[in-house]
Amino acid sequence: MTLVWVNHAGFSDERAERLRLRFVTQMETAQVHFVQGEAAPALRVAMERTPTQIVFAATVPAEGSTNVAIEEIARTSAGSDEPRAQGVRLEKELLWRQETRILSAAVTQDEQGRVLLVLDEDALRILREYAGEWELEESRNLPGPKQAPRGARGQILVTEGVTQHASVMLPGRRCDVSLTQAGGANVTCVSGGGEWPAGRLLAKPDCGAQTWWLRSSGSDWIAEDRLQLRGANAGKDAGPAAELSLPGPVISIAAGDGPENATATVRNLTTGNYEVYGIALACGN
Repeated sequence: MTLVWVNHAGFSDERAERLRLRFVTQMETAQVHFVQGEAAPALRVAMERTPTQIVFAATVPAEGSTNVAIEEIARTSAGSDEPRAQGVRLEKELLWRQETRILSAAVTQDEQGRVLLVLDEDALRILREYAGEWELEESRNLPGPKQAPRGARGQILVTEGVTQHASVMLPGRRCDVSLTQAGGANVTCVSGGGEWPAGRLLAKPDCGAQTWWLRSSGSDWIAEDRLQLRGANAGKDAGPAAELSLPGPVISIAAGDGPENATATVRNLTTGNYEVYGIALACGN
């Protein structure tokens, strides 16, 4: 078999490689050997982590089907992460998943709770959280020409502390949306462009006075991606202070419901679904 080793746990490359080698050694003891080449069936192993465990989900090829096996080991038994600058890390939470394309997503919060904004090719959907589940509250059509599916792009912009409005950047136009008034008539668009944000600035006073840029490290739309956290004033040669693996290319990064939070839209390469993750800056390694 060939081995496809996927790091969804946010471990450093070095630690992920140590775990992979440990896995290969154990499998060879059981007379299972891995080879290179596309002709061999692929064993896919994805790592996730909980506060106390490392979870390994193995997709095992079988005749006419696939099987999934899950194993857990204590994080303390697998060594520790390399020390990270400034003692920060990134955490992720899956918020939303759908089959149809998502161009951008953002989270805001009003007096009633959290609101998830989801932008597709021609509409902005507004979802509200009830008892931990997202329910569609309203959909707002965006005036103007529909984008060609292949090159469609968009970005949701939310101002910190302003819960009544959001903006949507589209090629050649910008739309302002009122989030407090029901109905589609309160969406106004004007011609013009603007600078597309390349990432999200994060800050968490509990972790120190430093501010951080959260950006995607990938440029390949058919490869898994990593989010990287770098000091806002760090030099271009400085390494990331924290990294987080995602199951596909990052489509956009937008605001979360606080200065330490962001929202990342990802296309999952395994399922083909579009997924929205809440990303949080946390203190400590």
